[in-house]
Amino acid sequence: MKIHPKNLTLPLLLIFILSSFTYLYFFPPEPTYKKIAEVKEDDYVILRGDISKIYAKKNKYNEIEKIYKIRIIDDSGDIDIVAFGKVREELTKYIKEKNILEGDYVEVKGKVSVYKGRYQIILRDIKDFKLLLKKNFEDRITLAKNKTNIYASKYSKIYHTNKDCPYGKKIKEDNKIYFYSEEDALNLGYRKCKWCSEKDKE
Repeated sequence: MKIHPKNLTLPLLLIFILSSFTYLYFFPPEPTYKKIAEVKEDDYVILRGDISKIYAKKNKYNEIEKIYKIRIIDDSGDIDIVAFGKVREELTKYIKEKNILEGDYVEVKGKVSVYKGRYQIILRDIKDFKLLLKKNFEDRITLAKNKTNIYASKYSKIYHTNKDCPYGKKIKEDNKIYFYSEEDALNLGYRKCKWCSEKDKE
């Protein structure tokens, strides 16, 4: 029986596809180290850079609950790192456990995509994100969960240290936030109430 060449096309195509998938499974492509400005869409890369911004949802105590994205920069440009589902949970846990902050030096591995005109890498595995060098040794500042004598309104950037402060008394209890220390308040961008400052000098 003579086999017509046309009858071989589909089986040969299937063999080619299956062998390609098998090869890619056992011999996955290696990522290429690049500067951020050199990346193109669909590149599989390793990038290294400083964290310039961590975008996160925080609870009322200023604790990170969920990471939305991380922006990293090198001397050529910046790129966003995002994660979803379980990987996002693992990334959030990793960031909190390592106390990773803006300024820390990290490595990211993944495929480059474009979203709303910006380059990004979507993390597929937490192993593809790692801290290389801790450069920012500040503590991540959280708010006190119990009442202290250092407080402010969550709608203001002025903190108070005296329970008799006439301005502090105007703050509704539901709107009060408390700090562990004045240093924490200052580091979070608050300034001390003038009335409390004068009273503390007495």
